[in-house]
Amino acid sequence: MRDGILFVQQGMNTKNYKTMKNYKNKPFSVQEKLVNLLGVKEDPCVSIIINKDAPSPKNEKFRIAVKNGIKQAIEKLKERNYDKRLIQKFEDRLMQILEEIKFERDFQGVVIYLSPSYEEVITVPFEVKNSVIVDDTFEIRPLLRTVNRMFQYDVILLSKKKTRFFNGFHKYLQEVSSSDIPEGVDYYFNQRVQEREDPGKREAEAMKLYVKEIDNFLRLYTDMHSPLIVMGDKKLVGYFRNHTRKPKKILAEITGSYDDERLSVIQDKIREKLDEYIHLRDKQLMELVQDDIDAYNYVSGIQETWTAAAMKEARILLVEQDYRVEGYSVKDGLFLLLVKPEDEEYDYHEDAVDDLAEMVLQQRGEVYFVSPGLLEKYEKVLMTLR
Repeated sequence: MRDGILFVQQGMNTKNYKTMKNYKNKPFSVQEKLVNLLGVKEDPCVSIIINKDAPSPKNEKFRIAVKNGIKQAIEKLKERNYDKRLIQKFEDRLMQILEEIKFERDFQGVVIYLSPSYEEVITVPFEVKNSVIVDDTFEIRPLLRTVNRMFQYDVILLSKKKTRFFNGFHKYLQEVSSSDIPEGVDYYFNQRVQEREDPGKREAEAMKLYVKEIDNFLRLYTDMHSPLIVMGDKKLVGYFRNHTRKPKKILAEITGSYDDERLSVIQDKIREKLDEYIHLRDKQLMELVQDDIDAYNYVSGIQETWTAAAMKEARILLVEQDYRVEGYSVKDGLFLLLVKPEDEEYDYHEDAVDDLAEMVLQQRGEVYFVSPGLLEKYEKVLMTLR
């Protein structure tokens, strides 16, 4: 695992572990990985979700809490009379996972999923609800619904000395630690550009190589439409804006020297203008779907979007942040009723909006929750079609 971003892992008896999709070294977002795990059905599936209650030296109390969660999981396996050899394998792997987690890093929650064929460890910067569950599926939905409704973005910090990258979840940031993150501009200046008499040309060539490497990194590590906040030296930020292949990804720019700043300082700097950034993101999203709106290639309202998603026609779903509604799906899930049917079978949906979002994500569509009032004329829900 690389902190802050998810990779398909192969653990206990590597050859026996399945990957979700055959993406070599493909990093997955938290949302993508949770959606992939929704379809897993095995016996047993162990889910351990632990929140950090309070910081302590090297987060030792947090480590103990996760260790206790592992002990609870093993006890639950024993209570269900699973084979002793299987229980021992699970215990060995869970204890190995415990040793691999870097608790000195700054994150708020740890999520461990383990079954005979699947393994995933997720660290998140926001609060989670403690739970230890042994079942034939993973405990995915509460965490997925939290992630879905958050304003998600990425932050790239450009620098001569070193580049830093963060995943953002509303007001929370989590730094990504990966050898794939490009070096700072000085590396390209000293190692990748031939010495020339004109230092200006040498610097320009170094910056050109730097931006190219940043673009390649972002192409791999970020979603196509995920917003990007660019931080760093004013000259570097301007050069990146003018030469990147994806300028429309840039949501905002914050200039200054942040090379060695603590995560909390960078987080506070973004929080200062978070409402403004959300407004800009909403504007970008509406521009993104405008061509489909003009071509009438969309549906609106919870009931019409539900049917279109059930027919696997979903592409981009926009929903107002505070919108929730009970519903009853009928006709094998094809239609959604807002009043309980009296004469036909149905499935009850405590929050049909969250279930709709899951449906779209499982089809590899995109889901965004936007500011209240933005979609008023679309009955709070708008979805473009394939």
